[in-house]
Amino acid sequence: MRDDNLFKAASGLGGGLGQMNDVCGALLGASLMLSVKYGRSREEIEDYEIAKSSYLPVARLYKWFEKEFGSATCRGVRTRMAGVFYDTKIPWQKEMADEAGLPAMCAELAAKTAAHTAEMLWDGTE
Repeated sequence: MRDDNLFKAASGLGGGLGQMNDVCGALLGASLMLSVKYGRSREEIEDYEIAKSSYLPVARLYKWFEKEFGSATCRGVRTRMAGVFYDTKIPWQKEMADEAGLPAMCAELAAKTAAHTAEMLWDGTE
């Protein structure tokens, strides 16, 4: 899917939601893609059953992510990948994170999450 507005809307997800090191932005973005397929439209806003149909694939993605990367939070995942948490909002820690290869690790995580989500979407896996 190529939607410039959706791409732009996801801009603030990085760094664990606005660099707050909370829920991983790759997990949040992937959840949005599953919801595009399984979620409800504006016309269906009052249909709770349709809303519930989006919960299962997102929950399955969440559990896969948690098992695969050890945590659903940016802080937890980064700590596991780098062996220590670097707060990249602090310049000297960002420099250390860059030297440790953290940006590449995060890019690999995002790619793996996108690939898994694409499989879920392609296969219709809920």
